[in-house]
Amino acid sequence: MNQRQSQGTALFTALLALVGVDLVVQLWLLAASVDAVLRHDARIPLFAAIGSVALFLVNGGLLLYLFRFDRKMRER
Repeated sequence: MNQRQSQGTALFTALLALVGVDLVVQLWLLAASVDAVLRHDARIPLFAAIGSVALFLVNGGLLLYLFRFDRKMRER
């Protein structure tokens, strides 16, 4: 395995770990929202939705970065 492949593998692994953490946080936000709705609290689901959208955008940015990195590695 050459150095570029090693860097690509490390980058992909790190991004996959970040996406996994983001997914767990989004599931936690969903659970907090459901709990708040059952307690008749309307504020928490709104903030959780905003946080979830922000995490979605972060994940989308990471995915775009990964595609660009892969394209650059294939061109070399």
